[in-house]
Amino acid sequence: MVPSDQRPDRELSPGPRTGAPDLLLISDLHLGSHLKPRMRGEYVHLAVDIDRGLPRFLDHYARGPGRWQLVINGDFIDFWNIEVGQEKRLVGEALAVHRLHAVLDAYPGVEDALVRFLAAGHNIVFVVGNHDAEFLYPGVRRALTERLYAGLGEASLTITHTGSPRLDQVARVRFVPWFLCEAGGVWIEHGHVFDAACHTGQMLAPTRGGRLVQSLAEVATRSFTNAMPEIDYDAADKFITPWDYVRWAWARGLRFILYAITLYFRMAFRLLALWARTGRVDRAGQAMHAARLERIAATAGLQMSTLTALQSMAPPPASATVAGVLRITALDAILSVLACLGIGVGLAAALGAPTLAGLVAGALLGWLSIRRLRKRRRPRAVADDMARVACDVGRATGVPLVLMGHSHYGVIARNDEVVYANSGCFLDGSHLVVRRDRATGRLAEVELRAWRNDAVAVLDAARLPPAPSARPSDEVVADRSLSDMPVTTGA
Repeated sequence: MVPSDQRPDRELSPGPRTGAPDLLLISDLHLGSHLKPRMRGEYVHLAVDIDRGLPRFLDHYARGPGRWQLVINGDFIDFWNIEVGQEKRLVGEALAVHRLHAVLDAYPGVEDALVRFLAAGHNIVFVVGNHDAEFLYPGVRRALTERLYAGLGEASLTITHTGSPRLDQVARVRFVPWFLCEAGGVWIEHGHVFDAACHTGQMLAPTRGGRLVQSLAEVATRSFTNAMPEIDYDAADKFITPWDYVRWAWARGLRFILYAITLYFRMAFRLLALWARTGRVDRAGQAMHAARLERIAATAGLQMSTLTALQSMAPPPASATVAGVLRITALDAILSVLACLGIGVGLAAALGAPTLAGLVAGALLGWLSIRRLRKRRRPRAVADDMARVACDVGRATGVPLVLMGHSHYGVIARNDEVVYANSGCFLDGSHLVVRRDRATGRLAEVELRAWRNDAVAVLDAARLPPAPSARPSDEVVADRSLSDMPVTTGA
């Protein structure tokens, strides 16, 4: 609950359904993650819980007197984990549309709830995430919109294309490929671009040969996780280093270890193939991305230099270099140990020493090599990285509030000029509410809430500071101390 010294001075009660709407933000529902041949029962139970819980959640907010802009901030559908029948004859956009219909058919309660939310006079905007990049296909956007409008009893679609990133361009249903923004108010994006394993670089030019460019994390999911029902659905969020996976496999016995090793090397081969095929710099993709970036900058009322600066804050995709692939898969450690063993055996043979002595010496060298690699490598900490970079994003764009998802870690973090809030994962009910001041229409307060037992619990809240003066983009990029600014997080 919100500590008494952090509660807002006064409640911002929802007003009538006129004027600019308040924001209701959820993310990371991962619908359809149970739709694959090998699956534990807990995933099915999770799907049932979502199909019951999300409708009650949306109905709760739709019944109120205020007007809402529902922002589904990425990973609404988990296309990475879906494997349904008759897929072999489908590719690209056709396959994505097929999977979308399979998911919506599996969650009739969710689809009906979205329809009721629209019928109540509210709006929905889908921000593209890493697990649902398939929304970048026009056919996927159209298929979802058609189903929602059919539920409303309407044949015509008010919007079927990727919409404006500006919050004031309200439409009943729309999709944005990267971010939503309001001048002096808020910046909203899924946040996966700050995770090297989960983005592809040229996100506005997503296809090569009619197919989406895959990220390293997507290939790993399809090659390893989907074939491993024994692994928890949130393992990627809990496992920090490769040794976490080693301990997990070790606890399940020798036969399982051999099976996991087989899948691991299959995954590593496919990741190296990803680098060779689409992971490297693609000039045509870069040119298309740059052209679309200019159009988005003009639509959003932002300088190109600002968007370029925001892109430079993101790390390069892990799939862009062989070193990145080797590092994130721990192949660099394995190859280092093998090389050290080879050196040890070779030296033993050259000196006439026993082979066993060479293996021992090589193992010692390998251990030292791994220690050196671990010291040089910073553990994966996506939630912390996103909280730090939010300061830069707010200053570059001149907004006091930055909202993201992706990390599955709900939090409100504060500094003197920028408030960062993450909606967490809706699988545990975490979501954000952003209220406007009724006199000025300005976004004034953000709350981190949890939906539990058909009721809302407020976990944390923050009043928004005045909008910071947007710093020149080159200064934001050059002054990396901004990302190191301390932030405080609520309970």
